[in-house]
Amino acid sequence: MIHYTCDRCHKLIETDVEMRYVVRIEMKAADEPHFGEGDEENDHLLELQETLERMEDAPDEFDDPVDPRRRFDLCVDCFREYQKNPLGLEPQLHIGFSEN
Repeated sequence: MIHYTCDRCHKLIETDVEMRYVVRIEMKAADEPHFGEGDEENDHLLELQETLERMEDAPDEFDDPVDPRRRFDLCVDCFREYQKNPLGLEPQLHIGFSEN
């Protein structure tokens, strides 16, 4: 029998009694073209050629040493917390002032 443990709280997840959630995260650099004013003056083929030459000269610069995919098993409680704040950001303190 396969045993699952929550990757957040380390609690044993009994799959015959409770739900197990799998969260998959994929990370990659955003490679978006930069279009704007004067763009028609740019030589895109020349830019591509320069990028390819840089890749040949320094291939390690373009390799991401970190595995771009992550997989996590979460219990019900941890999944609910993850849904509320997937990036784990600190909650912003909201101070309410009366209208005096």
